[in-house]
Amino acid sequence: MSVKHLLSVVAALALVPGVRADILSEVPKADRAELAEGEVVVKSKTIAGKPWPELSLYQVVNASPKVVWNLFTDYDSAATYTPNLIDAKVIATNPDGSKDVQFTVKVPVLQKISYTVRNSYIQKPNYSEVDWTLLKSPLAKSSDGSLRIEPYGKGQTLMCYTNLCVPVTNLVAGLKNQALNEAKATVAAITAEAERRAGGN
Repeated sequence: MSVKHLLSVVAALALVPGVRADILSEVPKADRAELAEGEVVVKSKTIAGKPWPELSLYQVVNASPKVVWNLFTDYDSAATYTPNLIDAKVIATNPDGSKDVQFTVKVPVLQKISYTVRNSYIQKPNYSEVDWTLLKSPLAKSSDGSLRIEPYGKGQTLMCYTNLCVPVTNLVAGLKNQALNEAKATVAAITAEAERRAGGN
């Protein structure tokens, strides 16, 4: 195969849904040792016209991809380990297999709010992904993100949690540091609960 032909094949594969580069390749080489040691690696990407950056958090979990997947899609138990989450429930299952999930969370001043997202699911032999898009929220115009997982080491998972949120007002937009802290807390909670389940405790 000529180099030109090879490049054409690679370019074509990049356009096929579900065919992706591995998650580890997205992590800067300088941060991979930190990642391997169990630290969370954060990438922040400025998006034109958006007040908050797109956040991507990478974490190695000492649990199999199956355990992580089953945990993240177990909405009934989400409130038992997720900070500030009061309740999560599936309110609709759509013909394409996606699910509309309503979350109720504790928030300052307002005490609690509810928002609804549509989750779509992709499962491949060595790669799984949940994509979400916001349907309704009193605090955000939009919110799109994903949880992607793939095998990493023996019995481990490399997880990438990504989210891009557009708040309803500039006042809320000033809380972008809090958004990062909440994303870190969510990733830490998923990691801790997956490892607890993997250990059988």
